[in-house]
Amino acid sequence: MHATAYAVMAGLFWQAWRQHISPSSASLPVVVVLCCSLYGISDEWHQSFVPGRDSSIGDWLADTAGALLLASFCYWRNASIYRQEQ
Repeated sequence: MHATAYAVMAGLFWQAWRQHISPSSASLPVVVVLCCSLYGISDEWHQSFVPGRDSSIGDWLADTAGALLLASFCYWRNASIYRQEQ
């Protein structure tokens, strides 16, 4: 569930950041994954203060993996579209 939720978040970050960073640039997936991963860290830290919840490195890794998978797919898709246009 963590990977799926953060893949969706990565898709939203991708849409937001592609206005400012070229989708064919390798910087865009790095920024997307970094934003999602940092949000995941902050979420796990916050959960450590909530009674009945616990924080987990495994959850953060799943968050980051979901974001990484979606950002990689988007980058690959945009790179293949860019190659076809040339």
